[in-house]
Amino acid sequence: MNQRREYDLCVVGAGSAGYAAATTARSLGRSVVIAESRAPLGGLCILRGCMPSKTLLSSAEVAHMVDRASEFGIVAGPARVDFPALMARKRRIIDEFADYRVDGIETFALVRGDVKFTGPKTLSVDGEEIGAAKFIVATGSVTHVPSIPGLEAAGYVTSDEVLELDRLPESVIVLGGGAVACELAQYLRRLGCQVTMLQRSRTLLSREDGDIGATLRNALESEGMNIATGTLLESVEITRSGKKVWYEVDGRRESAEGGEIFVALGRRANTGGLGLEAAQVEYESGGIKVDAHLQTSNPIIYAAGDVIFDSTQLVHVAVNEGQTAARNALSDEGLTIDYDLYGARAVFTDPQVAVAGLSEAECTRRGADFVSASFPFDDLGKAIAIGATKGFIKMLAAPDGTILGVGIIGAEASDLIHEAIALLHFKANVRDVMQMPHLHPTLAEIFTYPAETLCERLEHERHVLVRP
Repeated sequence: MNQRREYDLCVVGAGSAGYAAATTARSLGRSVVIAESRAPLGGLCILRGCMPSKTLLSSAEVAHMVDRASEFGIVAGPARVDFPALMARKRRIIDEFADYRVDGIETFALVRGDVKFTGPKTLSVDGEEIGAAKFIVATGSVTHVPSIPGLEAAGYVTSDEVLELDRLPESVIVLGGGAVACELAQYLRRLGCQVTMLQRSRTLLSREDGDIGATLRNALESEGMNIATGTLLESVEITRSGKKVWYEVDGRRESAEGGEIFVALGRRANTGGLGLEAAQVEYESGGIKVDAHLQTSNPIIYAAGDVIFDSTQLVHVAVNEGQTAARNALSDEGLTIDYDLYGARAVFTDPQVAVAGLSEAECTRRGADFVSASFPFDDLGKAIAIGATKGFIKMLAAPDGTILGVGIIGAEASDLIHEAIALLHFKANVRDVMQMPHLHPTLAEIFTYPAETLCERLEHERHVLVRP
């Protein structure tokens, strides 16, 4: 008979959230075991998400800049893609990241196999019972593939397969218009694929304000991509030359043909087979339900990362959730997360997209009073000098000038947004931005322009309000 093991904490899942939870628990002097399936260790971000995609995007960006060389007075021929070398570089880099993470994971007690709760206080891994005072479920997410007639028969790839292609297809139909769809669609286009995107919402990046999605669409179409939004996906069929997707848009029945179909319609919480019913943990198809302290309906079980109901699916949020869940589970600190601040996000298209704080749509939904101002990159000196003039910055402020949010679509937005995060963290006012030095010529000085407009507008409104 197997001897039951006892730990202070059992972390289910060794991805970003789980690893952060385990390291936090160990820093508190507690005993930890990680229970994980037999899938490769490392987590989504390292193996099939952030790092491999950004590595490949960088190669596509180099190819694109070679093709633009004449704009800068440089003579260069059309870029020639050595796809095997490109993929070899990606695999080498990701292997190094993964090896480093695996080394860290293996410093913990690690049990691998079929992981399943057998009761409200016990977990089984291949029949071996793991006992712990507290548990944290951090099993992440899996790709979501909707039921579309003919799709399974025709075949398709998800982001997992796109990141591991052995050869580039000549043409691709992308189903979806979110962050992953847009990033990898542009990657494929810049390497020479013909790309058609079919988005169900009216704009790309439907989570963001419409002006951001519209600007990104214009940028992608300028590179030769075909994009249809507001579509209803109907069916898929195999043709002599490849695959065809039928869809409805504005009451018309249309079709798109390509050699491959890339399904990029989001991810869903990985809750299958965990025995959550036995664990008395409430969940839905969208994930495990938790309270503000990341505690589930079972008081000794917490959850963190993509497996949470309505998760942000952001790595930095998952890490913070793992750390917070561990501290709450083991120290009763009652910590919560400011999701308005931690929900800052970026999309690594060109131009990049980054948002921190509240958007106009979110302010409207909450009934919050706000004013906003924008400034285009094509009127910014540094952007003009480096040929990165697409996009704009938008700043939102409360009537007293407190900054509520910043949205950027433009060059290096993923790095620029950190100024906005700092401003939000310290609850800064638009007047603070004007008092801060911004070097010239830099992309970062773009922050001063909407701030200046908001200062003038708010000052004007203040005078109007006090006028007798």
